[in-house]
Amino acid sequence: MIKALLREPGGTPVVVLGLSNENMARLMADEPIIVQLADLGLKPMKILVMGGRTEDTLAAQLTERFGSARTTIRHEPGERP
Repeated sequence: MIKALLREPGGTPVVVLGLSNENMARLMADEPIIVQLADLGLKPMKILVMGGRTEDTLAAQLTERFGSARTTIRHEPGERP
């Protein structure tokens, strides 16, 4: 995986996560990737990147890892809630 911090022409920061085929295989095998934003010079925070066949699969994985957090799970517009 590659990690980078870029800036748009207007100055908005863009965090880039480049995933290889191996990374994608691990995500689909329920092995999430955790990225430390401090590694990119940002405030200490983590990003958890995960993969699953459906949004319901992802929600179940989150519940399994973090407990009942269904109220904090948001779907992108156009996706099934």
